[in-house]
Amino acid sequence: MMHNPNSQEQTIYRILAGQIQLGFFDDGEHFPSARDIAKRYQVSYCPAQRALKMLENDGFIKLNRGKGTSILSKPYENYLESDTFKKRTAALLDLSRSLKLILPVICYQSLYHIEKLYPDISETFIYGGVFVDRHLYQQFEKCLHALINQTAFSLYYDVLIFAESSFTDVLYTHCGKSETVLFLQDINEKYVQCIFEFQKGNRSLVKQKVEQLIEKLFSKIENCLEVFAANLENAGQESFCWEPRKGRTRYCDIIAIDMICKINQGDYPIGELLPGTSALADVYHVSEITMRRTIGLLNKLGVAKTMNGVGTRAIAHGEPETLYNVKGLMLEYKLKTFLEAMQLLIITSEPVFQCVFPYIPDRLLDSIGEAISISDEKRSLVATLSAGLQAVVHHCPLAAIREIYSKITLLLLNGSILRIEESGEEPVLHWSSISHDIRESIHARNSKQFGHAFRELTENNYDVINMTIT
Repeated sequence: MMHNPNSQEQTIYRILAGQIQLGFFDDGEHFPSARDIAKRYQVSYCPAQRALKMLENDGFIKLNRGKGTSILSKPYENYLESDTFKKRTAALLDLSRSLKLILPVICYQSLYHIEKLYPDISETFIYGGVFVDRHLYQQFEKCLHALINQTAFSLYYDVLIFAESSFTDVLYTHCGKSETVLFLQDINEKYVQCIFEFQKGNRSLVKQKVEQLIEKLFSKIENCLEVFAANLENAGQESFCWEPRKGRTRYCDIIAIDMICKINQGDYPIGELLPGTSALADVYHVSEITMRRTIGLLNKLGVAKTMNGVGTRAIAHGEPETLYNVKGLMLEYKLKTFLEAMQLLIITSEPVFQCVFPYIPDRLLDSIGEAISISDEKRSLVATLSAGLQAVVHHCPLAAIREIYSKITLLLLNGSILRIEESGEEPVLHWSSISHDIRESIHARNSKQFGHAFRELTENNYDVINMTIT
């Protein structure tokens, strides 16, 4: 029987299998029941139960009614000798570098929310124990919970699924058990200290310490992975993939809404041909099949007409009433997804845009400059953010960041529904200052200023969206 690799039960199965491989339950730690799993991963009981049955069928656990679950074996006897690890080594090295870039800001941002979620911090965050690698994962997971962002958690779970036990295994193998345990204990204790120090108000110092801890942890992992990568061929390497929403995702709906907004605002003028399927697929980071479905939907909605041998022409503006009734839009759900993606973009934008700036070709920097120069402020903001995201997706040296930002770009299309009745001429608060900073950073070739300016842009866009909603 074929299983959808991105289904809820497959995702839960792979997370739990990874935790078994990592040794999360080696000391008799309670293995979660189907009800525990359903609550933790916010799914119904059925996919949780199916995930447990899959683990049992593969011989990893035994379900004992009324007595709890027994761990029978790990997925890999030696993960580092498995074909899976060998196929992923290059991508894991890239992933570790990507995490080193974005985890400091994610961890630091979570500290602002911890006290609301965990009133008794001293009971929630402990300094460690015998199973120090498990404690380190758990401390980070608790911090991530504080963001209350399912999109960020989806990314975390997909990282866990892809990395499995590789990060800790390479440390134990390359550095030895005693050195690795001491190293991880030190990271764990200093991370918990940062949490306590933040609550006392020492925020600038804590930010610096968090950055140093993440740098120290992933630099060591990176060095170990480089040793393994040097002995492997790159042929047949597997890439990291993030699927923010598990199950079947209809990207054509949200892309259609974005394209209708562009038709309404004159970016795709009535009577003119739309860009070709291949070009649009590149812009939206989807397959040509998805774009053909999108064009079909635009035809059905009466805003475009496809002519064989000619192309697809914009023929009418999209009316709000038509769009609100598109099957499968689920506005409340899509708005939540959009806001979560926007939050993740705001948190990570500064280091990511700073990282990618030296690799952006002049022609794309010119495109960003042209977007900034658009006279209509709202249209200028949207165009500048879009050009910046395209720069990251196409030119960031880290493949995992390119993957993450391509999916963030798609998730942000969920917010297009908010632009249906906009003309693009609306004024944007502080836009003259932000656009000036971006223009100056490009002129001065200043990556730090460029990253900071795009952080301001994303924050400002979030504020504009909030005003639209309220």
